[in-house]
Amino acid sequence: MTLDELKANIKWWESKRWIYNVLVGLSGALTIFNALAESPYDWTFEDTIGVIIWGIGANIFYSLGTLVELFDWYYFKNRLGIKRFRLFLFISGTFFSCLYTFWCVMAYFLWSVW
Repeated sequence: MTLDELKANIKWWESKRWIYNVLVGLSGALTIFNALAESPYDWTFEDTIGVIIWGIGANIFYSLGTLVELFDWYYFKNRLGIKRFRLFLFISGTFFSCLYTFWCVMAYFLWSVW
C-alpha cells in the first residue's frame, strides 16, 4: 500500500463518519425521547455529560475500521483483504452501534425506574 492508498482509505472511512454519527445519534435521541415520555424521569446535567461521553466513545470505536485496514496492510501485508469487506463492516458496525445504543438507553431508564 502506498501513501496515496492509505490516504484514500482514511478518506473513505472519514467520509462515512457523518452517516454513522447521524444514525447512532438518532437511535439514541429517539430512544431517550420515548423513554422520557413514558417515565417520570428528570433529566440532569450528568445525563448530558453521559450522552457526550457516549458519542466520543462511539467515534473512537468507529475509528477501528481505519485501524483494522491499517493493521491488515502493515502487519499482514493485505493477506486478510479487509478492504473487500469495508462496506459490510461499515453497515454492520453502524447497525450494531445503533442497536447497542438503543439497548443501553433502555437499560438505563428501566434501571432508574426500579
